[in-house]
Amino acid sequence: MNAPRKAVSGPIAALHSRWQAISPREQRLVLIAAAVVAIGAAVSLLDWSRAEGQRLARRLPRAEASLNQVQEAATEINRLRAAPQAARPDGPALLAAVQASAKSRGLEIGVQGGGEGLHLKGQAPFDALVAWLATLQKDQGLRVLRMEIQRQGRLSSVDAVLASPTSP
Repeated sequence: MNAPRKAVSGPIAALHSRWQAISPREQRLVLIAAAVVAIGAAVSLLDWSRAEGQRLARRLPRAEASLNQVQEAATEINRLRAAPQAARPDGPALLAAVQASAKSRGLEIGVQGGGEGLHLKGQAPFDALVAWLATLQKDQGLRVLRMEIQRQGRLSSVDAVLASPTSP
């Protein structure tokens, strides 16, 4: 009363039939070869794991230092955001501040107030002039509305109009 077995097909059945077709000695050799391959794979995995552990141990101090720098920068940013903004001069005080700034840098630039903003006219070395304008933009928030610069020997002649950040 044994029911006839159904024929199983597929890759597992094909491997099983081939396994049964080889001699017991060959089966032992195949098992030994499989064990050697498995041991080799395990040793390779352990070696890779050890090497990665050493690499990460070398990188960890650098990563921690970077993290500390980022945390310090974030703390500084939060402190600066919480600090009250320094009031920038306006009107006559702004005109006086710009004139004093030009004089302190030794620039022969005349500064006058006008309807559009501050009118600058004079001569100065180009690099010093550009550095001064960048400082005015950073410290006072002034931006260039119009500027004409012409080279005259080692100096540059400038005619510009600067507007404060509150101006349209």
